[in-house]
Amino acid sequence: MNKFKAATVSAALAVTAVGIPMATAGPAAAAGVGKCVKATWHPSKNSVYIVNDCTKKIKVQIAERFWPDSDCYTIKPKGELHYTGTGQLQGIKYC
Repeated sequence: MNKFKAATVSAALAVTAVGIPMATAGPAAAAGVGKCVKATWHPSKNSVYIVNDCTKKIKVQIAERFWPDSDCYTIKPKGELHYTGTGQLQGIKYC
């Protein structure tokens, strides 16, 4: 394999690898949402399922690419939220 082709393949894998953590369970922790908040991402449905295992209510907002972020949602203790996005979902943050 020549150096140019190897570099192109490596770059393509790096771009793919960057997108994978956002599609799994990484964004909740990366966006600064507490450890007691669990997020399950469904990239094929462009949705996220958020469970609040904290002892107090939380307010979260879902960040979207190419679209305004979601409204601010309140999730009670032991509560849950299922959010389907319009833009590409990027992560969760407190609001």
